[in-house]
Amino acid sequence: MKIKGALVPSLTFFDEEGNIDEKFTSWHMNWVLDNGVNGLFVTGTYGSGYLMSPEQRVRVYEIAKKITETHPGTFAVAHVGSNDTAQSVYLTEHARDLGYDAVSAVNPYTFKYRDDELVGYYSDLVKAAGNMPVFAYNNPSLTSKVIDFELVKKFAAVGITAMKDSSLNRDLALAITDFREKEGADFEYISGSTKDWPYFNSIGVKAMIAGACNYVPDLVASMYRLSQGDDEESFIKASDSVNYISSFTKVGNSLISSHLALKSRGYDVPFMKRPLICPYDEYKEKMAEDAAAIKESAELISKLDPEYKFVK
Repeated sequence: MKIKGALVPSLTFFDEEGNIDEKFTSWHMNWVLDNGVNGLFVTGTYGSGYLMSPEQRVRVYEIAKKITETHPGTFAVAHVGSNDTAQSVYLTEHARDLGYDAVSAVNPYTFKYRDDELVGYYSDLVKAAGNMPVFAYNNPSLTSKVIDFELVKKFAAVGITAMKDSSLNRDLALAITDFREKEGADFEYISGSTKDWPYFNSIGVKAMIAGACNYVPDLVASMYRLSQGDDEESFIKASDSVNYISSFTKVGNSLISSHLALKSRGYDVPFMKRPLICPYDEYKEKMAEDAAAIKESAELISKLDPEYKFVK
């Protein structure tokens, strides 16, 4: 199954002791899907996967899979990346047994790995996945390793079928789409943000996994929907508006920004997993500004997209 649409790198929420807040995490997953997002990408960076035990990550897989099953046509993608191949294999096997549409993994990052070591890592995941697709995940700001096109071809040779790219490298995206269209390779480029979507959409990229879906799923879904139509002017305006919101809400790291923006929409957001802390009391003025900016963007997009409905 080819992944397409706007997917959310879904946040995981916790109580004060670091246990998964299953009620709010489930609510949030339902909320983003109910408001037009096309799938869940769980336990990645936004999902705090690197701070969770393997058992906690599997529990999130279980929750997310049940929720996508109640939203026909949506996708479930599990992030299984870790610094330990055995742990990543363990997570891949659980996602496979739960019936996930795909798994994705950032490459190990504690050491400076050689290309052949990374190829071996992904090859092990492909073997564990069976018939389930496995995606690479290029996140050089985390791993200090840039996945270039030569390495992409090596990944494709061992059965990797797509790559999420948080670096938003236009040249790499174009090389991969040419690789698919001109050479018949079974390999897709997946954008890691709403940023530059007009370009990626224009070269045939079909999917994004975008953090803004965590707090403005309605706006991102509308922007994506417009990108698939014929009204390019409305699409560009919507894209500019969504990217303005993404930039405007940015403060601290991406998880803090998302928590603050989500709380600004009136939701009683629980905790991050320590050592992460979201100091809500310090950002009351910022949250009010976020709420006003989101409302203004929603009013604009409602004029561009007749299918858009503002989420209160």
